Amino acid sequence: MGAQGRESRRPSRAERRAQLLDAAVEAIRTIGAGASMEQLAKQGGVTKPILYRHFGDRDGLVDAIGERYAEHLLERLMPSLDSDKPIELLRRTVDAYLAFLEEDSELYTFLLHQAPRTSKRVDERPISSLIDAIGRQVAVAIGDQLRANGLDAGGAEPMAFGIVGMVHQAGDWWIRSRTMSRAALTDYLATLLWNGFSGLREATTPADADASPVLH
Repeated sequence: MGAQGRESRRPSRAERRAQLLDAAVEAIRTIGAGASMEQLAKQGGVTKPILYRHFGDRDGLVDAIGERYAEHLLERLMPSLDSDKPIELLRRTVDAYLAFLEEDSELYTFLLHQAPRTSKRVDERPISSLIDAIGRQVAVAIGDQLRANGLDAGGAEPMAFGIVGMVHQAGDWWIRSRTMSRAALTDYLATLLWNGFSGLREATTPADADASPVLH
């Protein structure tokens, strides 16, 4: 086969970048959250300078890993946001978020501790961007439900970011401590959120909402 045939099989720069990103993510899942940049490069069969060449620098690589994580998490969360009852939206969203943390805890922990080394602010690190993206999606779902029930949707955004912030912090504690089951934590958080957001509670009131402090 001639040189032209061999050349046609060479991956493009975009394809090579995707391959290196896949390898870096797999290294974190295999080695753990403490995987070094050298180990991420080795998993892709390259040196660290070559790895950075494809992503700009260390922060560029971390951002790309964070974007990949966010895409997968949002894909998991989107079906849970498709509910006509606020109480089900709360429960399903909380459980979906915790389930994703549980299944990809090493990658989550890696991103959590990656502070930017350039002039970026701390609130621009991958986890902060992820929380912001999820908050916007949840705000849309809450706003739609409030409007559908003839209620003021002006509070949808603070409600959404309150929910996401609370679940994120509780999930972070849970991943590190594991002192209760995911189902138990989901019940605690969904109950607290249901009782705390009066606008959501007014939109739909299940028969057992006042009968038990834990949702079933």
